[in-house]
Amino acid sequence: MKSKKIVEVMVPVEDYALVSETASLKEALVAVESEKRRYKDGPYRHQSLVVVDTNQHVVGRVSQIDIMRALEPRYEKIGDITKLGLDGLTAKMLVKIREEFKLWDRPVETLHDIIDKLTVADVMQVPTEGEFVSEEDTLNIAMHRIVMGRHHNLLVVRDKQIVGILRSTDVFNALYDMLNLSRR
Repeated sequence: MKSKKIVEVMVPVEDYALVSETASLKEALVAVESEKRRYKDGPYRHQSLVVVDTNQHVVGRVSQIDIMRALEPRYEKIGDITKLGLDGLTAKMLVKIREEFKLWDRPVETLHDIIDKLTVADVMQVPTEGEFVSEEDTLNIAMHRIVMGRHHNLLVVRDKQIVGILRSTDVFNALYDMLNLSRR
């Protein structure tokens, strides 16, 4: 498995939906929906957008979860959810948190003021050092980063430029193929 390179599995960045960091959240929602239609609800459609600056350099990503989190501003009162270790919460605890912080009390149909006011830069994820891999790295390196960082995808670079997205789905499919399970 060490011989398979990331460049063989990645999705080129130009095949991904791009959105400007100055775009409104509404424009990001429209772009996500456009991707959904492009892939006709297939199981492997992109679930995030690549965010670019005015020079078309990749500066971040916006996922469906980022958009949902942004639509409920009271999540900020909880703190950085990604660092709280909430994996083991019971259904009862989740209900208590929702009630205590009054999360999602407002009908979704009334959120137009939020999607018009916020920009992509307000809600995007700026990638961390561990989310980058070289196109020449092996899938072993990518799998390690995906597992340890619990990432759904990684940004693939060549000469410090982002050239692709490596989705965990594609890595898993390559793993399956390399194990030759369908031939056993």
